[in-house]
Amino acid sequence: MAKIVVVSDFSFQGSGYLNIIVPLCKGLAELGHEIKAVGLGYRGEEHDFDFSILPCQSMTDAQAMTNNLKYQWGAELMLVALDIPIQGAYINLAKQLGIKIISITPLENPPLTMSWAFMLQNSDKVFFISQLGADEAQKAGVETAEHLVVGMDTKSWRLRTVDEYTKGRQLFNISPDTLAVITVADNQERKNLSKAMEIVSKVKDEGIKVKYILVTREHSEVGWKLRDLAMDYNIASELMIFERGMSFGELYSLYAIADVFLLTSKAEGLGMPVMEAMSVGVPVVVTSCGAMPELLGDGRGLLMDTEYSMIDPWGNSRRDFPSTNSGVYNLMLVNSGRDGTGNPSLMVRMAREYMESRTWDYPIEQVNNSIRELLDAKA
Repeated sequence: MAKIVVVSDFSFQGSGYLNIIVPLCKGLAELGHEIKAVGLGYRGEEHDFDFSILPCQSMTDAQAMTNNLKYQWGAELMLVALDIPIQGAYINLAKQLGIKIISITPLENPPLTMSWAFMLQNSDKVFFISQLGADEAQKAGVETAEHLVVGMDTKSWRLRTVDEYTKGRQLFNISPDTLAVITVADNQERKNLSKAMEIVSKVKDEGIKVKYILVTREHSEVGWKLRDLAMDYNIASELMIFERGMSFGELYSLYAIADVFLLTSKAEGLGMPVMEAMSVGVPVVVTSCGAMPELLGDGRGLLMDTEYSMIDPWGNSRRDFPSTNSGVYNLMLVNSGRDGTGNPSLMVRMAREYMESRTWDYPIEQVNNSIRELLDAKA
């Protein structure tokens, strides 16, 4: 078994990587590997994981800590789960230290630029968290690219009950005839929260009673002033804002009272909140971008039409802008089919069955097999 340094975003304030890397580390530890995690954004919070997390607040510190773990602990392999632009520094560090590296990363939207592809070609193994990402990487010459089929803990993210739906709504004074829309997303450019508010506003203009539950980082330095935006769209009284980083139980209870999950992202590498909503039994309406079509295919959710597309401001990938009319239509479609009890529709049942099929056993096996192959080759 191997001594593995894991570098990722371990922020307990709503990191999407946390929901991927923790189950992987747990699974690898159960197989006998020794894990030490360099936790970017981790601030020493209590946890019950069977591996240690070293608090780290900068990329420079993370690289220095990895270097120390190589020489003081005898680390044999690096497992780095971070965005593509950040992978390069760790790929170079692994080469300097003479250890193998496995990269886990999303591709938010095609194309995979040639500069990124060239960088990833130097990693010993690259896992993309969508089939789209793996396919694009293979086309760009990243021969080690593979789809890591991210799992879902559907025992924790269980299908909600009618009781949880009805009693939870009573606590928030949400009437049975109100369409409760939920979004769980960071307050940043890519998540396009202004479009979500516009769509909710248009649904309200159609005479439908709405409540908009937004789980985000309200005071983000790179995001919108959300309450001002809600006033502009005339939904200030319909808006309920909750901060990301809440407990699992609190977040689950918000999903449980929702009639529809809305995500208006311009690009999306996978979307853990989408998978959470699908698991709990909430109908999903999302932009047709990135990994969303493969996640919601075969009738598991509703995709908004793309109004137009453009390359992002950094020239790295495409941004797909969802159609307002398509979003309104899909929300009204969900509203017309609900019975006020939260009972699952056929679409919801199909989504739930799909999530149940995505266990963590297979991705843990994928990563473990790669670890064994790389270390056997080195030996």
